[in-house]
Amino acid sequence: MNKYKLGKMTHAMFEGYALLEIIRNADDEICNSKIIEANKTFESMFGVSCDGLTDKSLGKVLPEAYEKLLIAAGNTGETDEVRQFEFSLGETDRQFLARVFNLTSDRMVLFFIEVTLQTKAKDGFRLHEVLFENAHDIILYISLDGKIVNANKRACQQYGYTKEQLLRMTIHDIRHPDTTSEYKPQMQTADNDGITFECVHVRSNGQTFPVEVSAKSNYTKEGHFRVHIIRDISLRKESEEKIIWLAKYDPLTGISNRANFIADLDEEIKRSTRNRTRFAVMLFDIDKFKHINDQYGHEAGDLVLRHVAVSAQKVLRAGDKIGRFGGDEFVILQTGINGCNDVEALAKRIQDSVSTTIEYKSIPLNVKISIGISIFPKDAIEEKNLLHCADKAMYKVKRAGGGAFQFFTPCIFPCTENRLCLDGYKWPEDSNL
Repeated sequence: MNKYKLGKMTHAMFEGYALLEIIRNADDEICNSKIIEANKTFESMFGVSCDGLTDKSLGKVLPEAYEKLLIAAGNTGETDEVRQFEFSLGETDRQFLARVFNLTSDRMVLFFIEVTLQTKAKDGFRLHEVLFENAHDIILYISLDGKIVNANKRACQQYGYTKEQLLRMTIHDIRHPDTTSEYKPQMQTADNDGITFECVHVRSNGQTFPVEVSAKSNYTKEGHFRVHIIRDISLRKESEEKIIWLAKYDPLTGISNRANFIADLDEEIKRSTRNRTRFAVMLFDIDKFKHINDQYGHEAGDLVLRHVAVSAQKVLRAGDKIGRFGGDEFVILQTGINGCNDVEALAKRIQDSVSTTIEYKSIPLNVKISIGISIFPKDAIEEKNLLHCADKAMYKVKRAGGGAFQFFTPCIFPCTENRLCLDGYKWPEDSNL
């Protein structure tokens, strides 16, 4: 192994690194230099690919640095002296400092750091102006009447305007019109203590995006201004929305998860108790689903689950709810029913929509479901018992061969079958339910 090859260690360095082979002429003068290896920082710093860098001349890769390298490195052989020089990258205003170390007469190490900001400050730029222009966040200076009096590069990039255009605009031109009423109280707080708030801003193309604004009043020699430091929080909002969505919905099927459905069911119990109305709970699972998973794999099973969720959801009314309880178990809440005919009609629509043959990789999969039904308040008045009644009815269907629906039938005390007894509750008289 080459004793100079530093390997993976160099890729962890914050400085750009390159190892050169020095080629000399008959007079022992440097006439060329080949790059033996370079690290990832060098790659990103100068916009080159390390893969195709080996054996290339430094003069071709960094012509701006090559002449200065010859002067700094000198024509001496092995030396312990570390030399350095500065150079600009092409036509850009980016400045770099290179440190040169001769390992031997034919091996040289270079380390690079970017010193653009330091150079600008040294050349007469005030440091805060350098930081203002190169800040990652949008920075706007706003007069008390709302006019934009200064804007940094990030502002131009994010809003899609030139600096000259922004300086002819007001803060209201980039805030969404719906936020107008919030502006005055926000600025009053900014003048007193400073404020951080969320808002919606508008780009030049009309696209809106959420931002977090930190606003504070400042007194300068030029007058009284407000400084707005503005951060695009689109990614954060997307993450928050995704977390909120995942807390309520099943990621595979897109319908309510167990916790969300139970919350809806509890709310419906309260509403129906208050309004003296009735609703149905339909619990169902997929017949022989385990066989589909075992025979064709979970990808086939997932296809069936999505088919069932989409097909059942299509036949529901706007006020009805559907949820996945886990595995192949689903539940439906049918609100505002008048009698068993309403429930039977929906159960049949669900069966007709779901029960079909779908294809998985040209393999036909026969889908059938078994539905158990309970009625509030006839069968139970609590969420847990309503689900239990529906579950008992569903398993009665499955024992009979599946592919059908069944209402819960309470047993007569003493209980001789594996059914739920709700002893002591006096049901409302209703011949239809």
